[in-house]
Amino acid sequence: MNWYKKAHLNKISSVTFWIEGSDRITQPMNKLDICNDLSEFVFYDLKLGRKLGFSSSDDFDPDTSSGDFNEYTGQINIYLENPAIKSGIISNILEQYNKEKELINLSLIEINKSGVRDVNVARVSIDKNDTVNTETIPRMNLANPNALALIQLLENEGMGNLEKPGGSINVDSLRTVLDNIDQNRYLLQTYTQEPSEETNPGQATMIDQGRSYERMERYINGLREMVDYIDNNNFPVKIINYG
Repeated sequence: MNWYKKAHLNKISSVTFWIEGSDRITQPMNKLDICNDLSEFVFYDLKLGRKLGFSSSDDFDPDTSSGDFNEYTGQINIYLENPAIKSGIISNILEQYNKEKELINLSLIEINKSGVRDVNVARVSIDKNDTVNTETIPRMNLANPNALALIQLLENEGMGNLEKPGGSINVDSLRTVLDNIDQNRYLLQTYTQEPSEETNPGQATMIDQGRSYERMERYINGLREMVDYIDNNNFPVKIINYG
């Protein structure tokens, strides 16, 4: 949830808007989400990531040969840079993860040689994923230029100077600004951008999809959805974070 698209990509690419505290509430998790969650569990909860030779969260990866990354069951792969890691260690990690999560159950299928990377891989089955029955909490992920346009709109309509590249938005103040924008939707046109295409000799063509009025409307509606969710669920901290 930051302006850097994971640690291994050292450039600004996208911005996520999310409700303060929502990251501690179980939400539907697909294979990619489970990989990220399992990685964080190993690195931060168990504090075993470096000890076991994992280099980054990229060592935990959905197995797309068994289905898309956004499916809720199937197989995930754990790439083992350290050849000394055997099935007992992986099974123990999965057992602790299952106890912690309750709604998810993972089991080790086998450890063998990866066909993608020159290392062993632990092939793990998602046997149970009851997170699919939990409520989805609204959030938004925007390309960096679109997030900047939205932030500029909020600033110009009364939010004051918002922190960049990431910060927080007071929901009570935001509600007032959204009410004003709802009554003056023509304001959104100022923040639109026509699609463009740029071609330089010997280089790839750069295509900018632009930013339509309808897209700006979706962003405003997305913020409104988060405000309403906070109000309807009595969140104690009325903050929307972005970054």
